[in-house]
Amino acid sequence: MREVPFRTADAAILEQSTLVRNFERGDKIFSEGEAAAGLYCVRSGVALLSYRDAFRADKAVRMVGSGDLVGSRSLFAEEPHITTAEALTACHFCFFPKTTIVRLTDSYPLFSRLLFRKLARDRGSRNALFIREQHLPVRFRFIHFLRMMQKRDGITNGDGGVCVKLPIMRRQIASLLSARPESVARAITELEREGLALFDGRNVTIPDPGALYRIVDDAAQRGGHERHYS
Repeated sequence: MREVPFRTADAAILEQSTLVRNFERGDKIFSEGEAAAGLYCVRSGVALLSYRDAFRADKAVRMVGSGDLVGSRSLFAEEPHITTAEALTACHFCFFPKTTIVRLTDSYPLFSRLLFRKLARDRGSRNALFIREQHLPVRFRFIHFLRMMQKRDGITNGDGGVCVKLPIMRRQIASLLSARPESVARAITELEREGLALFDGRNVTIPDPGALYRIVDDAAQRGGHERHYS
């Protein structure tokens, strides 16, 4: 937050208290039920937020990546975490302790305003809302998920297509989409049959990204599927 005119002593406290935490794939960043110790900002890597339902089954909620803030709800609500954050790849986080965040939000209205503006503009949260919209066909939600993955980690090949490596299993994708695994499997089969996407395990090749994403964009324009959330 370089644009915030901190006093020298407070700027030093922020710098000295900020920690860089590194996690390997499979590591827990924090766990459901733990007290919120601070605010996390993803520097690099991808992590998955999930929770356990009444049947003790893990339910994926959201994926986070570079620039996303994690743990804010529990921190500001002063409640334990309601999700578990697990590294899907090697991850690097900046960690801001709770005491530091509380001091700065209490002392600097500008810091609070910029922080809450970032939280309000969080694209990850908006995407999570979109892909879980039950009124949208699973096919559309899955295509939007592929678009998210392409923007995050897609690699363009020599033919103008895009290669994407999915960081999670299909059952986790189904959980993210708030869909049944067989519905996701059916969407994958349809996209392969139509030549719009080719799947080899977690590796996906999209020969013509424009043709694939036009399906959702055209439908949204016709039926107003895109919605704004306050």
